[in-house]
Amino acid sequence: MIAEKSRAAEAPAASPAPDQEHTAHEGSLALRNALKLAASMILTWAVTLIVTFKLPKYLGPVFFGYFNYGEQLALSMSVFLTLGVDTYIQREIAVRPQHASEFFLGVTLARAMMLVPLIAYGSYTLHRKQPEEQIAGCLFGIAYLFYAFNLTFQKTLQAASKVSGLAVANVVAKIFWGGGVFAAVTLKAPFWVLPMPMIFAEGLKAAFLFFATRDAIDLELRLDAKATLEVLKISVPFFIADIAVQLGSTIDVVVLRELMPASSPEVGWYSAARKIANLSMLLSPIMSGVLIPMMSRAKARSTDEFYKILRRGFEGVFVISLPLTLLLALGAEFWIHITIKDAFLPSTGSLIWLAPTFVFAYANVLLWLALMILDRSWTIMFVSIGGLILLPVFIMIAVPITSPLGPGGAGMGVAMALSLRELVVILVFLGFLRSRALDRRGAMSTLKSLGICVIVSIIDAQIRHVGMHPALRLSVDVLLYGALAIAMGIVRLRDVKAVMKLVKNRKQQPVA
Repeated sequence: MIAEKSRAAEAPAASPAPDQEHTAHEGSLALRNALKLAASMILTWAVTLIVTFKLPKYLGPVFFGYFNYGEQLALSMSVFLTLGVDTYIQREIAVRPQHASEFFLGVTLARAMMLVPLIAYGSYTLHRKQPEEQIAGCLFGIAYLFYAFNLTFQKTLQAASKVSGLAVANVVAKIFWGGGVFAAVTLKAPFWVLPMPMIFAEGLKAAFLFFATRDAIDLELRLDAKATLEVLKISVPFFIADIAVQLGSTIDVVVLRELMPASSPEVGWYSAARKIANLSMLLSPIMSGVLIPMMSRAKARSTDEFYKILRRGFEGVFVISLPLTLLLALGAEFWIHITIKDAFLPSTGSLIWLAPTFVFAYANVLLWLALMILDRSWTIMFVSIGGLILLPVFIMIAVPITSPLGPGGAGMGVAMALSLRELVVILVFLGFLRSRALDRRGAMSTLKSLGICVIVSIIDAQIRHVGMHPALRLSVDVLLYGALAIAMGIVRLRDVKAVMKLVKNRKQQPVA
């Protein structure tokens, strides 16, 4: 008996189960990629902030409206160049990188053919607009042509989990773009110069990412018509869904422009609020670039493991984004005051109602990714089309109601419509996934977070009457929210320790 115990004590510890090894490696790989992308995002944030706050001051509400309308129109049209292939890449290249060589050149030729109708439509749409809108639309059209290819390279590198070159390209391109815009504004350059830095930055980035992608997955340029047609066929639902989602995120400015007179500052006010709110979405590339490969490989191993990642990811989205959304809404007037001229203060109402789109959009991205990996592409397509149809309907209902409220009222109506549409889409997605996406733990964390938001909002309203400085008031809000989150168990210290341990030991994880 004693001998047996001795041999048992000397025996090596049992090796971790294969599932545990896979989970540890995937977690480590996801963290490494997230840290790389986050580092590049932090650097690019600073540049984005400069441009976001500098342009409205320089152009003023009316001309900033012209500028933003041209950009949003070009961005809306660029989605037709994707052909749905980027979503297909995210799903397939993560498990078979060599497949990209079979369709890349064919897809490039298909995009060239798609340019013909897009140029015709753009010319028709812009000929009725102001000269500044025509200039912005044409120049941004060139920039977003490069952008479409950069998105394909980005998704390929993320799917292959080789993001070092992408992180570098993001930083360099943003520096060229931001530096060019800053120089143009400082030198008081004419309107047509302002989109030029983006053309140069996206073109340079496209050249760099092409070589990075070629090296990362041994990309070869060969024409395989059969494989290309098969990929395009499979990508049809992705393509339709991409169109619906992209238009759903850009037509708000286009529709508002059609409802307002050409010289109205409403488009500029709403656009400024939208630019500030959009800063909250800068982390979405990290989210998709890290979670898609991780969830795709988890799904290939075990459906249960996939849904576990989904549930914890959905919980994390709400726990992290709700306090940031609250901070954006409670400090809307203060953020506008310190970032852009007081001439844009009428956009305060728009920013308040745009704040919820922060949490809604991140939740929708996660649910979209889950359905995509589950091969529910047609479900995504129909839900996205429904969301696209709902937005202009909601805008047409809200704007006549809010416009009489004063300057900025029309934009506030558009912001309300946008937030409502995002909420409807979340509920529909959850209807398909049900408890597989949101378990009791996640639901309780979300309800507790919403309860804390209510408490902090009530106390914030009381503090306002005291006349406390906005910066101090918002600091109190942050401290109060954090204390309540820890007290109610929303932020679990053991989870934080587990993440920190994974970060600390990430270099010790086995390489696949």
